[in-house]
Amino acid sequence: MSILTDILAPQYRKALYVTYALVGLIFGAIQVVTEPAWLVDALAVYAFVGGALGLTAGANTPSGKHVADV
Repeated sequence: MSILTDILAPQYRKALYVTYALVGLIFGAIQVVTEPAWLVDALAVYAFVGGALGLTAGANTPSGKHVADV
């Protein structure tokens, strides 16, 4: 177990990832129609948070190795 897997239970991580994806779709749709000033800041924060979510998702991706195989 890593510290990232101990922070949130799998069902909460899944909900967080889905929510993050939906926010990205909404931001993308708004940017296609218009580009308000607040969107530039929101996209910067969105990208920054995406790094943390990517690390969490990467840490929770099974490597295919089992403890008994090591």
